[in-house]
Amino acid sequence: MFDWLLDLFNGSNSFMPHGACYLWQPSVLWLHVISDSLIVLAYYSIPFALLYFVYKRTDLVYRWVFVLFGAFILLCGTTHLMSIWTIWHPAYWLDGSIKLVTALVSIVTAILIWPLIPELLQLPSPKALKTSETYMRAIFNATPDAMLISNQQGVITMINHQCELLLGYSADELVGQTIELLVPERYRAAHPALREQFAVTPMTREMGSGRTVVALKKDNTEFDVEISLSPIRTEQGLFFASALRDITQRKKMEDALRASEERFRRMSDVSPAMIWITDVNGNPSFVNQTWLNFTGLGIEQAITHDGWTNLIHPDDRASVFSEYYKNIFDHKPIMTEYRMRRAQGDWRWILDQGVPIHDENGEFGGYVGSAIDITERKQAEAEFRIAATAFESQEAMVITDANAVILRVNKTFTDSTGYSAEEAVGQKMNILKSGRHDDSFYAAMWESLNRYGTWQGEIWDKRKNGQIYPKWLTITAVKDDTGMVTHYVGTHIDISDRKAAEDEIKSLAFYDPLTKLPNRRLLRDRMHQMLVTHARSKMVGALLFLDLDNFKTLNDSLGHDKGDRLLQQVAMRLVASVRECDTVARLGGDEFVIMLEDLSQNVSEAAVQTEIVGEKILAQLNKTYQLDGYEHHSTPSIGATLFVNQETSIDELLKQADIAMYQAKAAGRNTLRFFDPTMQKSILARADLEKALHDGLREKQFHLYYQPQVDDQGRIKGAEALLRWRHPLRGMVSPSEFIPLAEETGLILPLGRWVLETACAQLVEWSSRPAFSHLTIAVNVSIRQFRQPDFAHQVFAVLAESGAAPEKLKLELTESLLATDVEDIIVKMTELKNKGVTFALDDFGTGYSSLYYLKQLPLDQLKIDQSFVREILINANDAAIAKMIIALAESIKLEVIAEGVETCFQKDFLESLGCLNYQGFLLGKPVSIEQFEAMLKA
Repeated sequence: MFDWLLDLFNGSNSFMPHGACYLWQPSVLWLHVISDSLIVLAYYSIPFALLYFVYKRTDLVYRWVFVLFGAFILLCGTTHLMSIWTIWHPAYWLDGSIKLVTALVSIVTAILIWPLIPELLQLPSPKALKTSETYMRAIFNATPDAMLISNQQGVITMINHQCELLLGYSADELVGQTIELLVPERYRAAHPALREQFAVTPMTREMGSGRTVVALKKDNTEFDVEISLSPIRTEQGLFFASALRDITQRKKMEDALRASEERFRRMSDVSPAMIWITDVNGNPSFVNQTWLNFTGLGIEQAITHDGWTNLIHPDDRASVFSEYYKNIFDHKPIMTEYRMRRAQGDWRWILDQGVPIHDENGEFGGYVGSAIDITERKQAEAEFRIAATAFESQEAMVITDANAVILRVNKTFTDSTGYSAEEAVGQKMNILKSGRHDDSFYAAMWESLNRYGTWQGEIWDKRKNGQIYPKWLTITAVKDDTGMVTHYVGTHIDISDRKAAEDEIKSLAFYDPLTKLPNRRLLRDRMHQMLVTHARSKMVGALLFLDLDNFKTLNDSLGHDKGDRLLQQVAMRLVASVRECDTVARLGGDEFVIMLEDLSQNVSEAAVQTEIVGEKILAQLNKTYQLDGYEHHSTPSIGATLFVNQETSIDELLKQADIAMYQAKAAGRNTLRFFDPTMQKSILARADLEKALHDGLREKQFHLYYQPQVDDQGRIKGAEALLRWRHPLRGMVSPSEFIPLAEETGLILPLGRWVLETACAQLVEWSSRPAFSHLTIAVNVSIRQFRQPDFAHQVFAVLAESGAAPEKLKLELTESLLATDVEDIIVKMTELKNKGVTFALDDFGTGYSSLYYLKQLPLDQLKIDQSFVREILINANDAAIAKMIIALAESIKLEVIAEGVETCFQKDFLESLGCLNYQGFLLGKPVSIEQFEAMLKA
């Protein structure tokens, strides 16, 4: 490998240099060549390293020394290169010239460097520099303001600790970044130009000189800062020291102060009072716009002492000044009344009040006060003195304030009510309330007073001794110039005697003397009013015609006095059996008419309501009567007819009810019959169905059918127990037909208990069979059933008696249950949940649920109502609601199941939304227990 090198050494004789060096040996020759070559390489590399160092360290002092020294080293390397060259080419002039240049550069370098030695010795050592930098860094970080230093290009070179805290960046994150990082986006594009403009004529801008900018924190929040800028000129170029101070709170305080001052100015300017402020010497320093408007003065004249004193009436000045200066020297509140001339030139009475103000150190700072025009009050006081003379009239009179608090009464009022002036003044007018008028009466009274300023009419009040009496009352509202009520004046006349006479006449004309019930005339009047009202409201009314069975026999056997006693007791029982808004009237003899108002708008429902009232009347009138020691039993026959509008006349209605009453007598008496045959048929059908329900429960005609509940893998997880009624004659009766009736009659309670017991017994039977032991049964619970106070204990009793596992029982509650008393529902559900019973919310999405309560309910499952599933593929609203329900269930960790799934497309769509449990005809219809178990085995 090195043979060529050996050959070179051995053949070196032929390379002997020209001239005197012929005595050189080859080995010596190559020793010089190799050594000079290495020196040349070293000398030529050193200048380039120095030049690179100088290029990078722009902050170095005396950079030219490094350049000069690099040139010297380069020339030294060149002399060694020439030494090699002259071995074979004796260009000694060239060699000498280069050495001469090298010598000259060496001398210049030496001459220039030696004088620099003392200055270089003055430069701090690395240790001193480090100590100084630590000292400066400590000062830099201890500065209370955020500090950062950037170069002319806007690159951040240093920040202090306060800057890190203020901006949210660490030093490593900010150093090396441009200052634009801290500028909000909307200002960032223009900032470099502003920075360059400042760099052209840099100057120190101190903190507090009004230089505020908006800065951006790391979390992108903006805040106001006050900034000071100081240019720093260095060998490395121009730098800028920036001090930042967060003035967010200060700006808020300044804004709040300005807003407060502006609010005070606005409030004072719109105040009806003339507001003023004086200094410690009593000279005005502020008046509001109201003062200026009242006096007609300009602001410059108004805040002078003469501007105020010249406005005071000459006759009042002495007393005003005396009161004012007496209090101002003692720093006490001031209150004076005097006349002051206003802009129109007339004199007005003024009430002037002021209070001393003090600064935060408790030093007296002057007065703040207000003056109001009381001219009208002064005039009113004079007029009131005149009116007081006329107050003591023959009518009872009372004066109240705007809140109906009694201020004054006259002697006639005292004589009429029994309250003395001392007892009445300070009380509200409601001390006279008799209780005979409802809230609507007083609402109408106040509406008239507020709208027209007056009301008059007949009213029943109560004297001090408790006696209730009628009077004719007139109330007049007293208003000020602005239309505001200041007082009420009431006068009344006792009309007890006149009222008694009117009542006697009315009673004879409109009431039956024996029973005190309305007579035929009053009944017809009320029927007419009711027909008109019902024509507007579309409400159904009813008329019951009642006749006592065998009443003539009682009169003939025991006498008319006993008959009268019976009629009186019947009247009392009838009144007690109906509402206050209904009318009970006696037509004569043993005939009574009951008029029922405001029944349901649905005729069938109104018929049911009428029947209920009729049955109640039958029950009451069938009770034994005590007729002056004689025990008597009587029964009624009742005919009923319904009406909606004025199409049927009063006489026709009475005739229809009378015909229906005779139908009741023909049916065996002591019963109720409707005039309308179809209505009668409907009521009979309902009664038959109710009886059949009772028989069906007693004869065990009810059965449970089971509809499978399936997951997305097609596995049957459980079943919903559905009540079915197989009647021996009617066949299968629809649940929609008998469930509402069961709810209404209360039969739903024993039915619900039977369903719960049967379902639990089935769970126990399944628990012993491995193929069925995993199944759950969902049982529907009605609102009426769940609202029983002991419902939870009923469930516990059924579970204990049957031995069923609570976790296999799922109670389905309808969403409508949550419409009222949610707190009680939560308590019951929590009690059952703690024992292991699970819950599903059926028909979810129909609109009753409150999401606030929903998250508090211990539910396990939400059930999408079949009304949403039915058109989920064609109705975007139904699809959106289903999606919302699934998302809601997922968010509150509930399982969701869709009912009414009838097609594969519905199932697939629901599955795509995240619903993984299904129930519907697609997966299985409700079937008997035998068919259900066969389905599961298959």
